[in-house]
Amino acid sequence: MSGHSKWSNIKNKKAANDAAKGSVFTKMAKGITIAVKKGGGIGDPDMNFSLRLAIDRARSVNMPKENIDRAIDKGLGKGGVELVELTIEAFAPDSIMVILELVTDSRNRAVAEIRTLIEKHGGHMGEPGSVGYLFEHAGIIHTEEEITDEIELELIDLGMTDMVTHEGHTTIYTEPEKMHAVIKNLHEKGRQVEGSIGYRPKTTVELADSTKVETFLEHISEYDDVQEVYANLG
Repeated sequence: MSGHSKWSNIKNKKAANDAAKGSVFTKMAKGITIAVKKGGGIGDPDMNFSLRLAIDRARSVNMPKENIDRAIDKGLGKGGVELVELTIEAFAPDSIMVILELVTDSRNRAVAEIRTLIEKHGGHMGEPGSVGYLFEHAGIIHTEEEITDEIELELIDLGMTDMVTHEGHTTIYTEPEKMHAVIKNLHEKGRQVEGSIGYRPKTTVELADSTKVETFLEHISEYDDVQEVYANLG
């Protein structure tokens, strides 16, 4: 279907490299805790789809079961600090637009630190709405397994809106409310996938030299409180 996103490819490769770092477990744990809270305090992944997705992501980087269980307990209020979600809009070098999703135990600290980090690497913070209008909410599913033409047609019927394949990695986009059905279909066919509700740029920008932007995005994504980085880099 459509073309690929350079930043999506960078993120996929970076995630594999970061799996060896302890810091990735901290990010995954925060995602699990938030998923429990957003799911109405339900700690059973069979009854909380967001939690199941968060656990699947954690398992993909070999996060130990005890870490997962501990993060679920925190979401259930069994110890730990209160976490909050933040959405930050920003501009990277070369006017590339960025949306950051953060999970933090201190809103004021996180905003101050992410602002400093953004400015240090040549970007600047945006006002609410200054970037968001160029993105749309979407179900975003990643897999490295083959999607045949037959399966693709089934997924379209279930709510897939686009599919991007590049260098053996496939990203499937869905309407947010239909992501569950698409993932269920893929699981039933034995496909290993990861999914989340996130942001997709409505249009992307191609740069002759994207080195500065890629460096900016990589540094921002390494900040402990940052869960996801979305950019309109084509």
